[in-house]
Amino acid sequence: MILGKDSGIYLIDAHYARDQLASVYLIEENGKVALVETAHTKSLEFVQDKLAELGLFAENVEYIFVTHIHLDHAGGAGSYVQAFPNAKLVVHPKGVRHMIDPSKLEAGVIAVYGAEFVQNMYGKLESISPERVISGENGLVLNLNGRELVCYDTPGHANHHNVIWDIKTKSVFTGDVFGIGYPELNVNGEVFAFPSTSPVNFDPIKMNQSIDFVVSLNPLAVILTHFGAVLDVPRMALDLKRMVEKYTAIAQKNLASYDRVMAIKTELVSCVKQEAYDFGVRLSDTKFTEITDIDMQLNAQGLDVWLTINYNSK
Repeated sequence: MILGKDSGIYLIDAHYARDQLASVYLIEENGKVALVETAHTKSLEFVQDKLAELGLFAENVEYIFVTHIHLDHAGGAGSYVQAFPNAKLVVHPKGVRHMIDPSKLEAGVIAVYGAEFVQNMYGKLESISPERVISGENGLVLNLNGRELVCYDTPGHANHHNVIWDIKTKSVFTGDVFGIGYPELNVNGEVFAFPSTSPVNFDPIKMNQSIDFVVSLNPLAVILTHFGAVLDVPRMALDLKRMVEKYTAIAQKNLASYDRVMAIKTELVSCVKQEAYDFGVRLSDTKFTEITDIDMQLNAQGLDVWLTINYNSK
């Protein structure tokens, strides 16, 4: 259990690409269950195992929240809805149509990563009946057996992004808008995290506003999809905002570079590595690259899109 024995919050490793990269969270309140994130369909079995371990059943699941519709968060949504007959999917209003008909979402991912990768990682994305989808409007409160869970619109990483505020534990599930922090980068129990600017909706102003909003909730914990709980929230917020500024400066510096994505990525790697080492992380360059390389590539691609949109240059 995460956040202590009375929190009712359980972290489930989705085993997405590797161990401890992406999580699904199970919230239990007097026999009723909400899930936060769905990773990919392959993660479903680990959720079912945890339910069985807790003496719960598929019918106990009432809500399935996805913070946004990037597939490491929502790729398993259709399969989860099929597996949990009483559950409704809660998704940001801008993501609703893509959960009902995921064909465009799937096509977009295939265009970037290729059909073979998508098939191996996600299989066929399953559509969801409209009556089983709840539009997670900003401020929407959902009741889980007396436990209030609130959706808040938090753009910056994606324009279809919500955080989920758990009033009972004063904790907030932040998807990707409050950074990525892998356990291998933790130092003496403290979490090192870096911003996620993956394509195509990164907006530094909105990201900083969303970070400030999370802090304004005065949470006891921030719960990251990637990966685990953060207790030192104000400190992390300052770190993330500092790095957002550095990210955008790196992007602007490389505005006219021939291979812009590679140029940005090269400087991002150095920037984040130095931030991590200043924090106290002590990993070899090889191990650090192994853990962060995919994120640095995606971050560079997202910054490239941001430059194109805002500076009309390529």
